[in-house]
Amino acid sequence: MADRLFQDRRDAGRVLAGLLGHYRGRPGVVVLGLPRGGVPVAYEIAGALAAPLDVFLVHKLGVPYHEELAMGAIADGGVMVLNDDVVWSRGLSRETIRKTAERERRALLRRERLYRDARPMIELDGKVVIVVDDGLATGASMRAAIQALGRLRPARVVVAVPAAPASTCRELEALVDEVVCASTPAPFFAVGQSYVDFTQTGDEEVRDLLRAAARAGPPGTGSHGAGGPPGTGSQGAGDPPGDRREEERSRSPSVPLPSDPSGKEMSRMVETGFTTFDTTVNKTNHVLRAIEEAYGWPKGRRNRSYSALRVVLHTLRDRLTVDEVARLGSQLPMLTRGIYYGSWDPRRLPIEMNAGEFMARVRSTLPDKILEEIDGDVERLVHTVVHALREHVDEGEWEGIRSVVPKDLAAVLA
Repeated sequence: MADRLFQDRRDAGRVLAGLLGHYRGRPGVVVLGLPRGGVPVAYEIAGALAAPLDVFLVHKLGVPYHEELAMGAIADGGVMVLNDDVVWSRGLSRETIRKTAERERRALLRRERLYRDARPMIELDGKVVIVVDDGLATGASMRAAIQALGRLRPARVVVAVPAAPASTCRELEALVDEVVCASTPAPFFAVGQSYVDFTQTGDEEVRDLLRAAARAGPPGTGSHGAGGPPGTGSQGAGDPPGDRREEERSRSPSVPLPSDPSGKEMSRMVETGFTTFDTTVNKTNHVLRAIEEAYGWPKGRRNRSYSALRVVLHTLRDRLTVDEVARLGSQLPMLTRGIYYGSWDPRRLPIEMNAGEFMARVRSTLPDKILEEIDGDVERLVHTVVHALREHVDEGEWEGIRSVVPKDLAAVLA
């Protein structure tokens, strides 16, 4: 869709509600907002669809001592999603990841108690779940939510966001039943560029909206229905009660953790996130080993094979259109995909290259030590990396990529 500017999150929610009108009146629909910014958007959607509203919690996992750099996220249910490129490039150990995840899980449990009070999470088994955020950049938090939701056995998962890069939307379409995005700005710089007012959403506002939605639920159902509180007379889902807001903002509620003295339950929930991680590491290690074996490099010098894989992947990626980039990325193992998308700038694509220019670009990007070790034979290196990758890419997809590049470059990728 074309670029669109929203007044604020509530306005964005009303726009999305119009795009989700086919779910109004449909039984078993639940709307989940990702705190904090996704909740005002979700509140409007839930009200318009006459559906229950709840939160779904996702916490960023920051790299120790560099907390602003996300190595992944953890979500309700103890599911963990990792940014494989960050994990790999920073050499983060399993134990480091575990300790960080346990700490963030405790924080997530505190926030869950804060937002829901004593209310249990809405049952999602067999439901149509619409998961909402105020926008997406990389989509890491949304992917964590999607994976966690999958373990709760919903009948259908719909992602709804006001704004996101088209490439992120395409990636998510492979993970859920439907993606609804009101705006895909190009170029995309940040979520806030799609809003006039992008003021940070506070915890108190989230609590107010959830309480208002719960009070407005259908009589006798006990569900977290949405809709305006009685007597507000406001547009859309209605305004949340505001007479306590200043008082609540002056307090920082102390929220006790659920009892788990031994920490066993915490460890069990964090452990579930490592199955996918171990699998994707094994697949990517297979690619790296194939490169190492071709040159006789020991595993202890894995930085050589990693650099070779990254340079060839980036050079190939930059030759493709945005659509082709997304299609190839969806075929790669998750950890390799993290390497593939690193430092990607879709505004510059595609960069026209024939085979000679492709090789020259690889040569200029490779570290000097690797060039020395391969005796300057860049063409052989490219063939080696391509051969290792092709084992993990669908044949039809690979041929589709070869069909959009010059014939001499297509021969290199054969």
